[in-house]
Amino acid sequence: MTADQLENPVTKERFIIRHRGPGALVLEVRVPPDTIRPPLHLHRSQQENFEVLHGQVTVQAGREQHALGPGGRLAVAPATPHTWWNSGDDEAVLMAEFRPPGQAQSFFETFCGMASEGRCNSQGSPPFLQIAASARWWDMYLASPPVPLQQALFTALGPLARLRGYRASYQRFSRT
Repeated sequence: MTADQLENPVTKERFIIRHRGPGALVLEVRVPPDTIRPPLHLHRSQQENFEVLHGQVTVQAGREQHALGPGGRLAVAPATPHTWWNSGDDEAVLMAEFRPPGQAQSFFETFCGMASEGRCNSQGSPPFLQIAASARWWDMYLASPPVPLQQALFTALGPLARLRGYRASYQRFSRT
């Protein structure tokens, strides 16, 4: 795996960093049909753009589902709850773009790194205290409970997370 490639052995996603800069982070994402889909989540300050290059991908944004084939595109506005999955029978390849990039790269590095170390559960989620340590840094939250409640909980759990060794990001996973 090169410096610009990430792999999550639990979810089976593979990521290639195609562009990183002050305006955007662009990832090529390869997912087999049995990939574990991300939970319904939101990026408070980022727009996430999807473009399918190969296969079939379904994106749920808010209450709507969008089935995308090759050439299909969808922009998910900041703070919109969303998830996505390979809805076809073959590997799907898509471009995922985060504008502005924020700390999205740190998110993927941490999730893939922790999964590679065997520190994620069977759904690919890292320990809850890791999420508490990182959510504010990533500016990414689950779609529910309400974000202010998650922020309050993560603030309260932050000292415990740090005491247990969790950090917002880790140099050992960094690709920059």
